[in-house]
Amino acid sequence: MSFQLAYKTLKEKAVETIRERIVGGMWPGGMFLSEKMLKELLQMSSTPIRSALDRLEMMGLVKQTPNQGAVVRELSLKEILNVYELRLAMETFAAKTLTGRLGRSFFDGLDANLADQEQAIKADDVQLYVRLDREFHGSIVRGMDNEDYVEAMDRIQDKFLMAVRTTFEKNRDRLWGSIDEHRQIRHALAGSDPLVTEALVGRHIEYVKTIML
Repeated sequence: MSFQLAYKTLKEKAVETIRERIVGGMWPGGMFLSEKMLKELLQMSSTPIRSALDRLEMMGLVKQTPNQGAVVRELSLKEILNVYELRLAMETFAAKTLTGRLGRSFFDGLDANLADQEQAIKADDVQLYVRLDREFHGSIVRGMDNEDYVEAMDRIQDKFLMAVRTTFEKNRDRLWGSIDEHRQIRHALAGSDPLVTEALVGRHIEYVKTIML
């Protein structure tokens, strides 16, 4: 393996490891990430770690300060609301368009996801629930079979997960309300009234404002 390829692999490993801990909530906003700690965790030299932090800063996940290191960024209220506004536009249109047009395999996948959501709530595992929530909503967007929609959803994936986790951490009782609304959306998608599905998805996403504002 060439030095350039090995370096790229180390950098990518560092990016993914750090990203997973930030997005998953293991490293909260405001946490200081020292180079010494990262070197011990990742078992690699400073060079790929510094390149990884540069990349993560571009992704909006860390903030670097000269001669001081990196700090995990917290999403601002504006950033959180922007994520939900984008979701509102994409998901209501997708739900309205797909109502009554989806096959058995789609609903089998959605039902399995909902069963896992219930288990995550019973286990009080917010991080797992957030990932399942992302999969539930992502499956609706992917149902459009539109690459532009999927790419748009993928671009906000990290902020999506962080925004949703923030709302649930502020109101853990919201978990049961969230899954009940997911079930209503699932049944509406299998029905024949696109306007009902659109309204359910819209109310579900808009609810965040009652928590965050």
